[in-house]
Amino acid sequence: MNHGSYRDLAGCLDSVARQTCPPRRVYVWDTGVDPAALDELAKAHPGVSFEHGSNRGFAGGGNRAVATLRQDAEFVLILNPDVVLDADFAEKLLYSVEAEPDVAIAGGKLLRPGRELIDSAGIRFPRHRRPRDRGSESPDRGEFDRRERIEAVSGAAMLLREAAIDGLSIEGELFDEVFFAYHEDTDLCWRARRFGWTVLYEPAAVAVHGRGWRSGRRAEIPVAIRRHSFKNHYLQLVKNETLAGFLMNAPWLIGWEVLRLGFVLIRDRGMLGAYRETWRELPGAWRKRRLIGEIARNSGNASRR
Repeated sequence: MNHGSYRDLAGCLDSVARQTCPPRRVYVWDTGVDPAALDELAKAHPGVSFEHGSNRGFAGGGNRAVATLRQDAEFVLILNPDVVLDADFAEKLLYSVEAEPDVAIAGGKLLRPGRELIDSAGIRFPRHRRPRDRGSESPDRGEFDRRERIEAVSGAAMLLREAAIDGLSIEGELFDEVFFAYHEDTDLCWRARRFGWTVLYEPAAVAVHGRGWRSGRRAEIPVAIRRHSFKNHYLQLVKNETLAGFLMNAPWLIGWEVLRLGFVLIRDRGMLGAYRETWRELPGAWRKRRLIGEIARNSGNASRR
C-alpha cells in the first residue's frame, strides 16, 4: 500500500527482489498521488503488479492486496513502503511459521534506519490496553532475540497464513476499514488470539522500518490522521476486550483515559473531534463485537484476551 512514498517504495521493492526466498507475486496498491513516479517504478520493476485507486487507508489497501495475493498462495506478506527487508527476511519467517500450523500471523524484528535502535520487536498490550511496540527506540542489545508467541506484531511487515484469512475476516474484511489507519494490525492480532490462533515473533527475520510517526514528532502528523489513531484505540477495545479482561484492568484503563482526556483538553484540543468520531462508529463496533464473541465461543476460546 503506497500513498505518495515513491522513494521509499523503490527501496522496499529492491529489497523484495533480493529475497533468498522470492515471492510468487508482488503487488502494489497505490493511491495515485504521482502517476509519473508510479510509471517510473513500473518500468524499473517489470515483474511487479501495480494498481492505483482511491485512498482507502492502510486497512482498505491491505484488504485489496491480500485479496489479490492470496490466490494460489500459502502465505501473504504485507509491507509498508518504508520497510526494507534483509535478504533472508522471508526465508527466516517462513521457516518458523511453517513448523507451527497454529500460527496465523507472524512478524520479525524491525529496526530504525541506521540499525542501532529497535523500531518494533512485536507489540504488547499493557494493562491500560494501549498497544506498545516492544523495545521501541531502545538499542538493539539482544533483549528481544528469542522466538516467542506474542500479543501482536506490526502491520508494517506482517505475514499472514492464507488458510486463516477467511476465518479472521469480519463482515468480509480482514482489516477493519473503519479504522482507515493505525491499530488495524493490533485489532486483527487480538481477534486472531481470541479465535485460538497464535501470533509469532521471529527475531531472526530482520527489516528496517522508516516509520513516519515517532516519539517527538507528533505535531508533524496531520490532525485528521491522529484522530484515526485516537478513535481506533476505543474501537478495538469495544470489539475485542472481554468482560473479565475489562474488570481486571479497569483501574488502569480508567486512570489512563482520565490522563488522556486531560492531555487533550490542555495540549491537543484538535483530538476532541475523535471522541465524536468514536461515538459515531460505536454501533458498528458493537455489532462486530457480537460476531467476534460468537465465533470465539464456538471455537472454545472465549476466555482468551
